[in-house]
Amino acid sequence: MEAESKAFIAWLKTYGLSRPVRTVSDLSDGAALFDVLSVVDEEYFRHPTRGAIQASENWVLRLANLKRLFRLITQYFADVLHQPASALGIPDLQAIAEHQDIPQTLELCRLTLAIAVQGAQNKEVIERIQQLDEEDQRALMHAIEEVMEKVPKHVDAAREISMTDELSRVISDKEVLENVYQALILEHRDLQSNFPKANALSDTADLSARMQEVERKADEQRNNKTDSLLRGEIDRLQRELQKSEDHLGSTEADLDRHVSLITDLTKKVEDLQIQANQAIKLKDQVDEYKHAAEKVQKIENVMEKYKKKLEESADLRRIVKVKPYFSARSVLLNPQYTLKTLEEQNASLVDKNAALEEEYRKVSAFRPLMDSYKTQIAELENKAASKTKDFERIRFELEQAQTRLDVLAQERAQDIEALELYQERVKELELSDPRARSRARRNTAEGGPLGEMVDVDLAEDSNLGGELDDAVTGRTTTDLKLQIRQLKRDLQDARSDSADTTKALILENLLDDANRMKSRYEADYLATHREKLLLQSQLDDIRAGKSHGDGPEAAIALRQRLNEIIQQLDALREAHVLLQVDHENLTRELTVAKSDLNLVNKDQLDILASLRDSVNEDKAGLEEELQKMRLHIKEFREKNKMQLEQINELLMEKVHLQSDNIGQREKMLERERNFAYVLCSPLLFLIITLLARDLRASFSGKDLPEDTKAKFLTIHEENIQLKEQLQTSQKSY
Repeated sequence: MEAESKAFIAWLKTYGLSRPVRTVSDLSDGAALFDVLSVVDEEYFRHPTRGAIQASENWVLRLANLKRLFRLITQYFADVLHQPASALGIPDLQAIAEHQDIPQTLELCRLTLAIAVQGAQNKEVIERIQQLDEEDQRALMHAIEEVMEKVPKHVDAAREISMTDELSRVISDKEVLENVYQALILEHRDLQSNFPKANALSDTADLSARMQEVERKADEQRNNKTDSLLRGEIDRLQRELQKSEDHLGSTEADLDRHVSLITDLTKKVEDLQIQANQAIKLKDQVDEYKHAAEKVQKIENVMEKYKKKLEESADLRRIVKVKPYFSARSVLLNPQYTLKTLEEQNASLVDKNAALEEEYRKVSAFRPLMDSYKTQIAELENKAASKTKDFERIRFELEQAQTRLDVLAQERAQDIEALELYQERVKELELSDPRARSRARRNTAEGGPLGEMVDVDLAEDSNLGGELDDAVTGRTTTDLKLQIRQLKRDLQDARSDSADTTKALILENLLDDANRMKSRYEADYLATHREKLLLQSQLDDIRAGKSHGDGPEAAIALRQRLNEIIQQLDALREAHVLLQVDHENLTRELTVAKSDLNLVNKDQLDILASLRDSVNEDKAGLEEELQKMRLHIKEFREKNKMQLEQINELLMEKVHLQSDNIGQREKMLERERNFAYVLCSPLLFLIITLLARDLRASFSGKDLPEDTKAKFLTIHEENIQLKEQLQTSQKSY
């Protein structure tokens, strides 16, 4: 294949082409092959009036050019080379135009080479081939042999049939002529025996003169009438041909305009698709920012918890100040241990305070960014809505242009058909020249009897007069053919109307069902999304500790909510099963519709193809939505599992916290009882007063060491600073 491709490229380079050929893919538009064939036979392969044979990026235009080229090639084989075009291989022109298929392109090159070798300029073509390398010559000869091996068998059979028919016709003519000759001999003998020779000669001369005069007058009258009528008929056909060519040119111009419009619309659709992808990316970013906002909210909740803990620690400090006697005794008993614990608590509180300040700083930095993101989200949603409207409008315009293009294509096909019929009629009129017929009759009838010649002339005059009357009234064979084809087309349309109406009703019902399923899927998706948001908000409330009550009532409410979520999950699973069943039914109905569409006539295929495309698009959209619903259901299941686990953990934590709170309350009550008992005992009260007096005396007498006093002072200053920082943080919140 590579050697053959190289040979064809080298052969084409020998011609002065308008566009150089470097690879086989450069032949996909047919321009180079058309130039070569125009060199071979310039009259048959004429360039069109408009620039149709040009390098185009649109494969539809390339396909139209290749179809025109292949039609001329087959007509040349049949009309000029007298070889059957059915024996030739038909290359896949769509694969050549759309995908630059190399084997199919080489098949078209072989047909072009076969025409060039067998045409009128074959000597020049052979000289060009002989100028190439030996390998290229062998490859081209092999290609010519492949084409010629398909043709000779059919050509020989056709020639044998034509020779036998010609031989039988000649034999029958010979027999007829022999019989006529024998009859003339007998009549001549009878005339010689019945009449004298002189009278016969004079009568023969008079009759021949009169016969020539009558023939001359008849020929003049016939020629004048037939010439005028035929000229009028030819002029009329030429005018109709010119009109059809003009109409064909305008149709092709409209076709090109619509094709350019379709390309522009496709480009707009691609641009809108890019913008839609960008909108999806921005939506994903918005989701990420929402997730970040949720994290910020969680951090704020944690800060609230830390505030509560700081308040509790402040309360504990106040309790410690109220009860100095116990702490003083513990300090006197073990002062080093108390200082260590206070230092550790102070360090932990400082770290917590720094962490809280850092988190608060981060949150305050995120707030203006979140506001800007919200405004950007609103703007992007508005832009997406406008882009969707533009996309729908452009898609509607594209559908309208496609319908107009189909109508123009049908009109173009009808005009081409009428043009071919007019061309056939012109050829018939050119071939049926009455002058040639009159000469032929004169030449063949010179040796025959006068009565037979007059009868033949009268019969032919009557036939010609009938044809001329038909031409004058406008009732020609071409018109009759057109009427027959129109009646056949009307009959076919009338037969297919009933089937088409039923198919259209079926397709409309399928489309309505698909739209209903789509709306139901959208409603289910929105309801599921709302439930997801509600569950998320409730989970956030639970995490933040904002439950509607403490104790067993909140636990019971959470249990009920958990049961409701499980029921909703079961309902979603059942809905998922029903959706799968509906999807299978829709696919089954679509397969039935496709099998029915194959039975529709070819004239309605364009309409059904557009309907099929719309149904396929709806089906693809439904499948995508179904896939999304499955993913959402899967995500909901995972989130429900996570929520159940988190709810259980929160319930356990709440139970533990309640038990801890009960224990702490019991301890506080026990301490209060002990404190009351201590206050009620006068002996212990006396001991405590003595200890306090000793403690004051020790402080006043400076019995404590200097490092202990310094530590007490630093701890007191740090506590004052922590109180101030806590007050500032509370004011800022």
